[in-house]
Amino acid sequence: MNLVQTETLFSAALAPQCSASQCTRARHLLRENEHIPTELALRIYGNNVSGARIKSLAAAYPACFRILGGACFNNMAGRFIEHAPSEQPDLNRCGASFSDFLDDWTSTQTQLSGYRYLGDLARLEWLCHTAYYAEDDPSFDFTALSKAGHNAQQACSFQLGHSVGMLQSVYPVMEIRESNLSNGDATEVQAGALPEYLVVSRPVFQPRVERVDAIIFAVLASCLEGMTLGHIIDTNRHRTKAIHEILPGLIRRGWITSVTVDKPRTERSP
Repeated sequence: MNLVQTETLFSAALAPQCSASQCTRARHLLRENEHIPTELALRIYGNNVSGARIKSLAAAYPACFRILGGACFNNMAGRFIEHAPSEQPDLNRCGASFSDFLDDWTSTQTQLSGYRYLGDLARLEWLCHTAYYAEDDPSFDFTALSKAGHNAQQACSFQLGHSVGMLQSVYPVMEIRESNLSNGDATEVQAGALPEYLVVSRPVFQPRVERVDAIIFAVLASCLEGMTLGHIIDTNRHRTKAIHEILPGLIRRGWITSVTVDKPRTERSP
């Protein structure tokens, strides 16, 4: 058995859903100890791993943790780890699907029927969490865009920054998050216009959540899908002027960080 196979087997043996055969094979990897039986040693290792993952989830979802309370959150996080074991070695990257788990949990548990917003709140918190660890973006290349002709500009596509994330929610999750992350007691949230269109970014080394209107959100979503500028304009002809006014602002805010200028097909040589 090589090192990779050994590590894979040992990791599987630490998971709560480990099969009996995996546990038996993993026990043979441990050196016998007269003080701690191998089965107990595996259980200790497994509990330590689960505990570390639960703590990492609490760090990634602080507002959810505060709303549910430590005992309830830790119980739900433990269930999540059992049903969705992570294959990600970096604890900071574990827990991306926790929001889906909360959607299922709050829709099936009667006592949590008043917490249906937790799934979207978790999505917002995960966007903030990943924004913090996202790699930096280069400065926008205005030169490449300015040198392109009109047809080439219509064929160009814009890319969002590595830290930029988007969320549309029918719940006031931005306000819920801010209320529960404040130093004081959480206050009652007054819902504004819904749905909320939210953009997450990391302008100065800290994640920031901003509310935008439906038009800006649609433009960013189109960029995320890889649409060309011409396609974006064609599908929003009643907003053409607004789009031309919006794009420079999105670049200044660091939400659009790069552009791909492709030569349009009509200009390509055979």
